[in-house]
Amino acid sequence: TIVPAAAALLEVIRRSRRASHHRVHCDKRLCRAPAAFLAGLELAMAGRPGPNKKKKGGCGVVRCTIVALTLTPLALVVFTLYIHNNGGGAAVAGDGGGAAAAAGGGHSPERILRNDGKPAFDFGLPKLPELENKTSDAIWERKRKMIGSDVMSGQWLNDCPAMPPPGYPEQYPIMDIVGNWNPDDATLPERHYHALCRFDYQRDFRKAEAYRDAEVPFLVYNVPEAEEVVNKWNTDGYLEKLLGEERYRTEVSHNNHFMYFSGGSKGHGKAAWRAPTSIEKMSFKKFKDAAVRCDMKNCSEDEKHFYFRVTAPSSGHFMFKELPFYKPRPSLFIKEPKGQRGIHCRFGMREVIAENHYDGSRNVIGLFGGRRRYILSHPNQCDSMYLLPMGHPSGRHSGDACNYHPDCKDSANSVDYSKPNLEKFPKFARLQANEVVLTAGDFLYLPTHWFHFIISLGLNYQCNTRSGRSNEYTKDVKKCGFK
Repeated sequence: TIVPAAAALLEVIRRSRRASHHRVHCDKRLCRAPAAFLAGLELAMAGRPGPNKKKKGGCGVVRCTIVALTLTPLALVVFTLYIHNNGGGAAVAGDGGGAAAAAGGGHSPERILRNDGKPAFDFGLPKLPELENKTSDAIWERKRKMIGSDVMSGQWLNDCPAMPPPGYPEQYPIMDIVGNWNPDDATLPERHYHALCRFDYQRDFRKAEAYRDAEVPFLVYNVPEAEEVVNKWNTDGYLEKLLGEERYRTEVSHNNHFMYFSGGSKGHGKAAWRAPTSIEKMSFKKFKDAAVRCDMKNCSEDEKHFYFRVTAPSSGHFMFKELPFYKPRPSLFIKEPKGQRGIHCRFGMREVIAENHYDGSRNVIGLFGGRRRYILSHPNQCDSMYLLPMGHPSGRHSGDACNYHPDCKDSANSVDYSKPNLEKFPKFARLQANEVVLTAGDFLYLPTHWFHFIISLGLNYQCNTRSGRSNEYTKDVKKCGFK
């Protein structure tokens, strides 16, 4: 009984250390040695033979006595380390929360505490909280629980005015945002820099429509058709059956960073460029298994990550039947039906990052399982982003151009939001931004040219669609060499 209990405690220690705000990692040799020792003891108790030895059954009295005398103090040491790690993690989180409270001007009466590093899910998708009734207040309360982090300002902005107020949305220094919550960390902090209006689709439809027509970003939730999708996609086995054994295009990175590119690796020296990711064909089941394993072992940002994709190029694809609100017809989500360009689904795993970029058309992003974090910036902030230029394979993006490939150490590059080098990219400290946590059933409206940096907070299912182009912000990106 003690052997698996001690092994489980070792895993808890890994998770506890990982959840620390300062990302204190367990030394691999220290983690693996006790685990290997426990495995050996487990084999000994089971009477498994060693190399070149004949198999014997059962656990002899002498062997069991030796194992028990050896394992008992080891289990006590493991338990002590566990208690120590939990206490240390709580202390670190408390320090961060205190700084956040100072920045935000006190606690909100609606404040939600995070789970101190203990996720509200078993591995995979977060569990959907029960809905007490279908009133607007109950629906919003459920949504807050799903988010799992409070807001710095104390204002959730779920009762916004009929038209966007001057200066909407509020923006904050990027170094405050990434200092409070590093993008490489999927653990939710106590509070984050939320600044977007949230509209209840059934109560605030006209407001949401007005904000869309004003071409500003906002959130919508409580969409009946989308809630049906959430319930289906969060049911075990549903997506496995829907997507079957077909192997879909999946991006692969040697770490957790992903950046769009076109073309193949080329050049040498200062002209060198290497593709930041590669492509594999993978079934949904294989991807999901990899994502769940990543959650179970708390995989680090330096391990291989996958970004699974399903593309529906036209309305004849089965995904349009699955997501009928994305059909090319006038709606809150489709402003210009003729400009609709299919549905693009991207399923992420823990800590997958899609580097900062803008899109050349309106974008409606729906999340149907899990959680995602978006860091957003107004197009007028482009000068502080060190965007890779037009003509570059990853033009209009920020981030390490070759994903830290050694051949590119002397090549032109851009700033990495996860570990910004302010000596090399000093203007980045001037960047203004805000952030939002999307949960299952949320839609994010992004106007043309609005910048977004995306972080998966675990296994998640996101699908978006485009609907034409607006030109409200063209003049802003033109100043940075784009159009």
